[in-house]
Amino acid sequence: MPSTQIDVKGKITWAKVFESNRDRAEFHQATDGAYKVTVTTDKDTAKTLEKEGCRKKIKKVDGGFEVTFDRPHVGNHDWQGGAPIVADITGKAWDLQDKGLIGNGSEGIIKVEIYPTPMGKGTRLLGLQVLDHVVYESEGGSSQPRSMFTDHSNSSSGSKSSTSSQEPQDSIPF
Repeated sequence: MPSTQIDVKGKITWAKVFESNRDRAEFHQATDGAYKVTVTTDKDTAKTLEKEGCRKKIKKVDGGFEVTFDRPHVGNHDWQGGAPIVADITGKAWDLQDKGLIGNGSEGIIKVEIYPTPMGKGTRLLGLQVLDHVVYESEGGSSQPRSMFTDHSNSSSGSKSSTSSQEPQDSIPF
């Protein structure tokens, strides 16, 4: 029985799809963590998932039907584990350094595979494409790379103005 790939379009939440932010909860200790993403999709897509044999919990919520897909960091077979493919709207690989983490409310397409196993059908996350990126905001601010420097690209190069911030020698500057 062949596997089936399904594109699930919708609103993304809790995207833990990079090695740096994979879920390392105790539950996933045997697989050295897991990659996960939750998506809220429409009724037709939810029905297609059920029809194809997806055994993931699909919950009716405001705005549609919510389902969480995952894959282990280390699987029993090479094809089962590792980070999913993540792409931007153009289909090019996601540049985590440039774009930051994927925040709740981003829109995208989650590609999943439903495949036969000896215990019934399995479902795993293959990848996701971000169509409308919402920057992840933590309590400490954006996940975008931060710098201690100000952008001076539009200031005149001859400016003699400077500011100084002296730190005591034995203090830590953060």
